[in-house]
Amino acid sequence: MKKRVISFSLVMTIIVVIISCSKNEDNPVPAERKKCAWVSGSEDSTGYGMILYSSDAGETWVRQGQGTTALQGIGVLDIWALDENNVWATGTNNVILRTINGGQTWTRVPALPNQANTELMSISIVNNTNIWISGSGGTVYNSIDGGLNWTMFDTTFFQSGGMQGIWAINSQRIFVVGGVAQIGQAERGFVGYTVDGGATWESFVPTNDYNKNEWIGVVSNGNTVVIYGGKSHYMMSTDEGEPWRNDSVSGAGGGGTPADINHLIMLNSQTWWGAFDMGHIGLTTDGGLTWSIQETGHGGDYLVGIDAWDSQLALAVGTSEGLPKDVPILKTSNGGANWEVKHTYNSNLNKVTFIKE
Repeated sequence: MKKRVISFSLVMTIIVVIISCSKNEDNPVPAERKKCAWVSGSEDSTGYGMILYSSDAGETWVRQGQGTTALQGIGVLDIWALDENNVWATGTNNVILRTINGGQTWTRVPALPNQANTELMSISIVNNTNIWISGSGGTVYNSIDGGLNWTMFDTTFFQSGGMQGIWAINSQRIFVVGGVAQIGQAERGFVGYTVDGGATWESFVPTNDYNKNEWIGVVSNGNTVVIYGGKSHYMMSTDEGEPWRNDSVSGAGGGGTPADINHLIMLNSQTWWGAFDMGHIGLTTDGGLTWSIQETGHGGDYLVGIDAWDSQLALAVGTSEGLPKDVPILKTSNGGANWEVKHTYNSNLNKVTFIKE
C-alpha cells in the first residue's frame, strides 16, 4: 500500500509541569506527564484535511484546524512533531503546514512553485530548522532556516518518480527513496542519497535486483539505516549506507502475497516497529534477524503509519478502500500483545507521530 502560560502562581507552575509532553530518554518522563501525539489524514466530507491531537498517549483525540483555510481542500500526508508546540506537516497540492502553538492554529508555509497537484509525501527534520521534504514528480525540498527559504533539487535526477520517503541522518547525509514508473512494468525502486547536504546526489542499485519492488520509506537510528517497501522487502546498513543487507519479513500478508511494509520506525538500532498491509504490525528486537507479526483485528485495513513511545506503547493508523470507511487509531500498551481501537474515522489516516524531543 502506497502511498507532530506564563505561571502566575505555584499552582499554575505545577499545572504547566504536569501537562508537559517532553520525551527524553536520558531524563525519564515522570508517569504523570502526558505523552502528546498527532495524526495526519485525508480530506473528509467536510472539505478539510485531518489533523488529530492526543495529549494522553492516544487515549482520546480532538481534531485541529477544521474550518481553517490552511487545511481546506487538502489531504495531510505526513506529520512531524518537534516538541509540544512546534509541529510540521505536508500534504497534497504542494502544501506545507506548521503550528507553533501545539495546533491551536495551523498556517501554510510558502513552498517553491511546483505543480499544484504535487503530493508532499514525507518530511524529516534535523536540528529543528533543517527540513527535508519529498513527494511526487521527483520533488525534493530542503530548508536550512526553518522554512523561510527553500531549495528544490533537480527532479530529473529522481526520475520524476514518486519519492515516498525521505530521511535526514544528519544535516549532510540524507536518503530519498521511492518508485519509478517503467513502461509496461510495475514501478521499480529508486534510492538516492547525498553526503554533502544536497550539493551533490548519487543513486545506487542494490544487489540481487532488490529494486524490483518499489521503496516506500527510509529510517535510521544511530548508524543503522533501513530502507523498506513492497512485498515485505527491506534492506539495512549498520554503517550509514555501506554495505547493505537485503532481507524480507515473513508471515505478514494474506493469500500467499507478502504485505508491503508501509511505515517503519526505530526506537534504537535493534528495536523496530513496522506497519503492514492486512492490518498487521511487525516488531523486531534484534535488528531484523527475527520478527513477531501481530494481529490487530483489522485485516481489511492497510496500516500505513506507526510510532512508538517505547517498547510497550505504540500507535498505528491506516487506510481502507472499503465503504463506508471505518478507519481506526490503534494503540498497544503492552508491546503489541493486544491492540485496541481508540477512535474510528470516515477518512483515511496517513501517519502518526509522538513528539521527537
